[in-house]
Parts: sequence; structure tokens; C-alpha cells
Amino acid sequence: VGACVPVGALSLAGLERVGSAYLSPMPPQMLPYVSLGALSRSELQLLNQLHCRRKRRHRTIFTDEQLEALEKLFQETKYPDVGTREQLARRVHLREEKVEVWFKNRRAKWRRQKRSSSEESDSQKWSKSSKAEPAAKESKHERDIE
Repeated sequence: VGACVPVGALSLAGLERVGSAYLSPMPPQMLPYVSLGALSRSELQLLNQLHCRRKRRHRTIFTDEQLEALEKLFQETKYPDVGTREQLARRVHLREEKVEVWFKNRRAKWRRQKRSSSEESDSQKWSKSSKAEPAAKESKHERDIE
């Protein structure tokens, strides 16, 4: 994702700061076609928004078959080596980098789920022990009375 920077921060020849408008770095071959001085502030902002929007990274949408294969391997190993990732990538028609990132994200999800389930079981232990304590005290008290 390309970061948008103030025009004044660019080191490309021919660009100058125009108000406080922000522009993404432009390829040098585009400079002859853009006269920043002729653009209004709102036009500069619109140009910036359009340019930044185009730079957004594409989000991969995995097919059911790909997810099934990825999850199956994840059940076998949380950290597949590069050869295993490459093999899987070829089999499900993905780039190895996508498989690597999927595993990184999946491990983060797995750790988050482990943490929340352990917190859940801890809170259940606390609620059970706090409910059990008064009952134990009552029965002891009842025995003392009888």
C-alpha cells in the first residue's frame, strides 16, 4: 500500500507544495502532464483520494477447496516449511506468499481462540468456586445449629 505524503515532502523535481493538500508520489513520467499550480485545493484532494484508493491492496478470496486444503494442513502442522507451502500452493493454485500469510493469520486466530477459551474456563472456575463457597459455609453453619 503506497503511503500518501504531503507534496512538500516529495523530492521529485517539478512538484511544489500547494496549500496543505496531500498527494501520493507520482511516477516521474507523469510529471509533464500534471500542472499542480493549475489545480484547486479540492481538485488536489480528489486527485489524492483517487490515487490512494487505487493503491489499496487486493484482498484474496479463497475458494472452499483452497480453505479446506489450508485448514487440513493447519491441523497437521501450524508451521509448514517452505517446501510444504510451495507444494500446497501449486496444488490449490495460489502463490506461496499467500499460503505463508494465510498460515500467519491462522496461527494468530488460533492463539486468540486458545486465549479466549482459557479465559472462559478461568471465569467459569471462579464463578463455580464463588457459588460453592456460600453453600459450604451454610452447611457448616447448619451443622453448628443442630
